[in-house]
Amino acid sequence: MRKVILVLMAVVVALIVGTRDRTASLAMIKVMSTDKEQLDISNMPPLNYTKAAFCKRGRLSPSILVIGVQKCGTTTLQGILEKFSTIHSGKEKEHHMFDHPESEKRNDINYLEQFPLCKTYKRSFDNTPNYTNPETISATRIKEYAIRNNMPLDQILFIAMVRPNHKRLKSAFTHEFSINDNFPPAWRKFNYSDWVRHHLHIETNKTDRMQVKSRGYYGKIFKSYFKEFPQSTFLFIESTKAFSSQQPIADALSKMLGLPKVTIKKIVWEYKQESVKPEASLEEDTRMVKEYFRPHELEFQKLLYDNNNRVHTIPQHNFFESWEL
Repeated sequence: MRKVILVLMAVVVALIVGTRDRTASLAMIKVMSTDKEQLDISNMPPLNYTKAAFCKRGRLSPSILVIGVQKCGTTTLQGILEKFSTIHSGKEKEHHMFDHPESEKRNDINYLEQFPLCKTYKRSFDNTPNYTNPETISATRIKEYAIRNNMPLDQILFIAMVRPNHKRLKSAFTHEFSINDNFPPAWRKFNYSDWVRHHLHIETNKTDRMQVKSRGYYGKIFKSYFKEFPQSTFLFIESTKAFSSQQPIADALSKMLGLPKVTIKKIVWEYKQESVKPEASLEEDTRMVKEYFRPHELEFQKLLYDNNNRVHTIPQHNFFESWEL
């Protein structure tokens, strides 16, 4: 009886003294539970990989291709991948081997020289978001390169960061006017509303210098990759959720690629807050963008469902929850 009383007294003291800590702990548990539910990676399979098959001319050719999508978080993914000490992205962040046919890097030897010696790393990767630019034929060129160099197509992993287009466009707006100085001064007079209407109503991509609109045709873009690479594995990461939960992404990559686990102690990269000023028409602009891209996003959704035998997603469940399809 005395022991029971002592235990009860200890519980009461803990509740009184540690109320603040307990509240914080409960909040943390709630966040962790949410992350586990949204970014569950328990079913991520290890991928078949033979290093010798990608060792060409003494260099380790990429077996992982991060193909986009621009303004969806590829820089964040780059930072996470760089945490693994046994993989390497080569001498440049973006290689542009397969999207620029006029580039000198179209030469296989020049491209391979960008990557590490075979003996130094387990894998290498090419992170070039422009490979999902619909104005290129990157998928075809990647396949031609792999066949020329006798690489097993079933051991290539394609990774794509995606998010709803109404969120992607806000980031693209910031990119065009805050970072890129090559656009006509007249364009800088646009507010977000004018900019959105300009891009959604142009008839061809000839006046869409960054392919802002067509990069959101996810169904069309990834259909070409699925057609060219029926044996390959695809990992799609929904960046809206993934930005705030990067450890599960690292754990998933570790599991799939057979790499030692790494700890993400802090967010690798955060986008600057999209500088879209509050405007009276912002809600209407968002509605218009959602309506325009809905058929393309529905096509993308169906494409993933139809190819679920070779497609993996993060999160594994409720991938399209925030897309309002």
